[in-house]
Order: sequence, then structure tokens, then C-alpha cells
Amino acid sequence: MKESIVRQLGINCLILSIFSIISTLFLVHVEFVFVFLIFVTIPTLILTIWLVLFIRNRVIKPLILITEEANSISIGNLSHPIIYDRDDELGNFILIFDQMRKRLEQQQNKQKVFEIERKNFITSISHDMKTPIASISAYVEALQDGMANSPEEEAQYFKIIESKLTLLTELSKQLSLSYSLPEDLHLDYQEINCYDWITIFFKNSQSECKIRGISSEFKNEIKKKSTAVMLVDLNQLHRALQNILSNSLRYTKKCLSMSTRLDEQNFYLVMENDGCLLETTNVEKIFERFYTEERSGSQGHLGLGLSISKTIIQSMKGSLTAQVSGDTISFEIQIPLYGENPNE
Repeated sequence: MKESIVRQLGINCLILSIFSIISTLFLVHVEFVFVFLIFVTIPTLILTIWLVLFIRNRVIKPLILITEEANSISIGNLSHPIIYDRDDELGNFILIFDQMRKRLEQQQNKQKVFEIERKNFITSISHDMKTPIASISAYVEALQDGMANSPEEEAQYFKIIESKLTLLTELSKQLSLSYSLPEDLHLDYQEINCYDWITIFFKNSQSECKIRGISSEFKNEIKKKSTAVMLVDLNQLHRALQNILSNSLRYTKKCLSMSTRLDEQNFYLVMENDGCLLETTNVEKIFERFYTEERSGSQGHLGLGLSISKTIIQSMKGSLTAQVSGDTISFEIQIPLYGENPNE
């Protein structure tokens, strides 16, 4: 049961009042000073000291504690817990005050993380945009100076400039999505047949692997006659999967594999590659903004792709997870089926 300072003060004051009345009645019949001293003055003094100490310990000290902690909080020190072990009115107030301190500390920690991300962002974007901009500038200058010896070489210069501009455009798109939440994305939904769509996606991915000289394996467990469909924004889904594929291709040493399957409610796509150097304990970090284990990020790699992919897939009520086993990492994309979609 909660202790009550007010109740205890009332009881103490009542005791003093009763004692004063009894003392007054007693004095009517007492004529000697030493009797008055022993039976009235000393007990009254003891009770008064006891009352003063009670107020000091139960009221003044807690107020001093709160004042000191408030001063500490005002200068930004939020890590020190406020300890007060009495369950009374002031104890309840101090408990609420400490809960406020904890919430402020959490907000302070979030702000520190944000500042670190902001600094990483500035460093990353400066590094990743500096190279293509410098390259574009150099090729434009070369064209202006007539350094191209033939129309073919001039066309090659323009092609390189175009590729650098494409890279900058993609970086810009990534930045525009980097702080979006799943509920903030505007999606243009359409019904997509799972088998038809994954067939095209597998074909395009296989061509990309071939161009890069990477061995690939594709396994589609969805039957051709399946009527299973998804309700998705196709452009955003392609963006999400391309980010995952680009990440996989960046680290693949020997082989990249993909597989699909259906259950009664969901479509699953698993993308797996070797060459992973990621520690098992860092798996969830790869979905954080600007996270990359590369000490010097490769051109166009801000550590945003996987974070954006997860945001997009979650906006479609799906999920994106990753698992690491040895030097192999696998990404599983799950998207809910739309309507009645039997797995035939």
C-alpha cells in the first residue's frame, strides 16, 4: 500500500496536539518546575525534533534530489537514474520524473544516431557523386577540345557521359526514398500473375549474370497453369528486387541462385549468393540506412539499396529477411497473394 506523507504528518500533529492538551491539564495540578521539565518540556522537544526530521527526510530531501536531477537534465546529462525507494506521493512524482528522463534519453540517443547517419550520408554522397561528376567534366572538356579522333570515339565519350548521368540519376532516386516509411509510399497497384512475371524476371536476371560472367541457377516451383496473382506496384517491386540483385551481384564469387514457391497465402522468392563476408550478428544491420561493410564504398553504393527494398516490400504488406550461413547469404522476399489463388 502506498505510504502517505500527508497522513503521517497529520498523525504526528495529532499526537502533539493531544500531548499539549494532556500537558495543560497536568500543569493545573503541578507546582514544581522539575516535574514540568520532565513530563512536558523534554517530551515536547523530542516530538518536535522527530517531526522536523520526518519533514526533512520525507519532504525536503526528495525535493533537493529532484532539484539536483532537474539541474543535471537541464545541462544534457540524462544517463543518471533517479533512485528513490519510498512509495509515497513524492516517490510517485519522482518515478514519473525518472520516466520522463528515460524518454528524453531515448530521444537523445535517437538524435545521436541520426547525427551519425547524417555525417555518414554527407561523406558517402560526397564520395559517390564526386567521381562521376569529375568523369563527366573530364569527358565534356575532352569533347570541347576535340580530343576524340573519330566519330566512333566521340560516340563512346557520349556513351560514358550518359552512363555517369544514369548513375547520378539512380543515386538521386535512392536518396528520395531513403527516409520514406512504408505507409508514405504512393503505389499504383496492379494484378500480376506470379508465373508469368517470375518467368520474365528470371530471364532478365539470367542475362545479367551472363554478361557479368557469373554462374547462375534458377528454380521455379510455380506451375505454368497456376492462376496465383499478386497485387503490387510493378515498378516499385522491380526497383526493390533490382537493389537486392545488384547487392548480390556485387559480392558473388562463383554462383548466384534464385528459387520461387507458393503456399496458400504467399509468394516467395529466395535469392542466394556466395562470397558473403558478413558476420552472422550483423545480418539485420544490412537493412539499415547507409550501412555498408566496405571501408571505402564502391561507386554508386551508399548503403541505401537494401533499406529501400525493405521499405518498398513492406509497403506491399510483404517482408524481406536475410540469413547468413558461412560465406553464403540468402534473401527471402515474401508477398501476399491476392484473392483466391490456388497453388495448382
